[in-house]
Amino acid sequence: MLDRIYKKVKKFVNTDVRGNVTPAEFELFVHNAIQDRNEEVFYDFNRLVTRENRGMIVSGLANIVDRFSEKLSHYLKDSEPYTIVDGRIAIPDDVRYMDEPQLTNGTTLELCNNKREFTIQKTFAKKQYPIYRIVGGEIEIAPDLEGDGVTLSYLRKVKYPKWTYRVIQGVEIFNADSPDYQDADIHVSEEEEIVRRVLMAFGVNLKDQEIQAYAATEENSEFNKNNAN
Repeated sequence: MLDRIYKKVKKFVNTDVRGNVTPAEFELFVHNAIQDRNEEVFYDFNRLVTRENRGMIVSGLANIVDRFSEKLSHYLKDSEPYTIVDGRIAIPDDVRYMDEPQLTNGTTLELCNNKREFTIQKTFAKKQYPIYRIVGGEIEIAPDLEGDGVTLSYLRKVKYPKWTYRVIQGVEIFNADSPDYQDADIHVSEEEEIVRRVLMAFGVNLKDQEIQAYAATEENSEFNKNNAN
């Protein structure tokens, strides 16, 4: 997907005589576009769920909420159990938004929002009703469950894109086999939107229809080329 985005962006940027698209600049703009889009999707999803719960929209209407949920699920990750040591577990580096932790037996831990609340509640905490608080990059848990396991379900951070290439006769040729290659970390339905946003970062304003028209032309060209062979 990243190479398709690169080709579309390069096509429109070069056509408009705005200079060459360097891989490093392209990767940065793609990453920023994905980050911004994710924040919008997350906000829109919460807004739609609230409206649905209030009966302001019909839950089955074109599955709007489900479509937003599907975009976010691209980043959903369930961890392997983390062993509690000294009453704590480390939070993975790639966590962006975390759901409630659970013990491996399925018991959900209840969040305490501050140290004072945690100090008061841990007096009454039991294995059947565990609590936790977030301290820096760790989760502190009560009661003492040393050696037990905790699983985390969370939305991970966006992976930074890496458009890898070989230089052949002075030309950069895409190379997906490079060990540091990283595709665009987005749901497939967001491709054209990311193209549009990256183009805007380069100073090119296009409508979605123009991008889609170009993509259709390229697909037909590729189809005809393959059939000719």
